[in-house]
Amino acid sequence: MLTANEADSYWGKGAYTAPEASRLTGVPTSRIHRWLEGRTRSYNGETVFDSALWTPELPALEGKLHLSFRDLIELRVVDRFRRASTSLPYLRKVVSSAQQLLNDTHPFSNARLKSDGKRLYLEIVSGTREPALVELLSGQHAFHSIISEGLKDVTYDGVSAAYWTPGEGRGAVVVDPRRSFGQPVLVRSGVPTATIRLQAQSGRSVREIGKDFEIDEASVRSAIRFEEALAA
Repeated sequence: MLTANEADSYWGKGAYTAPEASRLTGVPTSRIHRWLEGRTRSYNGETVFDSALWTPELPALEGKLHLSFRDLIELRVVDRFRRASTSLPYLRKVVSSAQQLLNDTHPFSNARLKSDGKRLYLEIVSGTREPALVELLSGQHAFHSIISEGLKDVTYDGVSAAYWTPGEGRGAVVVDPRRSFGQPVLVRSGVPTATIRLQAQSGRSVREIGKDFEIDEASVRSAIRFEEALAA
């Protein structure tokens, strides 16, 4: 729980614990910690440290990792790269190259990556100075596809990602850092989907929930479907 001062500092950025980020993105919490905090491991009998892929926008709270909305978007795109079998050493170089080219610590939530087309993507992978990586990510426009698909449900306000409309919510649910600190809410009413889920789990009908919160039944069903999809 954020204090009043922390709430003022983080307003508009969103605030997610690693478990909350995992629930929304489907990325395991252990992987989130590894990507954002780095890890120590043994390699050929020596202890080595794998650095974080990027630095979280928010400081740790009570010693625990917290992510902003932009961190959440970065996480989603990086996960798509990993699903496409991009190795972490290569991915670190992609992130570093993108950060330098865009002058942004969170390049995958930068509007230019979505709007500038294949030219910018190829500049990023070329900046890694890794021919094999350029071939891997530029071949058949794989890099372009990963970014485009990963950001197709994200809306921008100027340079940065503004909000995310998850497909599971069928347009009725939004993840917006300016609303409820980035927790998923119904677009029109602002009611958190988690609140709807709890009401449904307590045995209340869609009609009863809609009446109590003064929202239409279709929105109630969308919230329930969204929450069920996250739990699946």
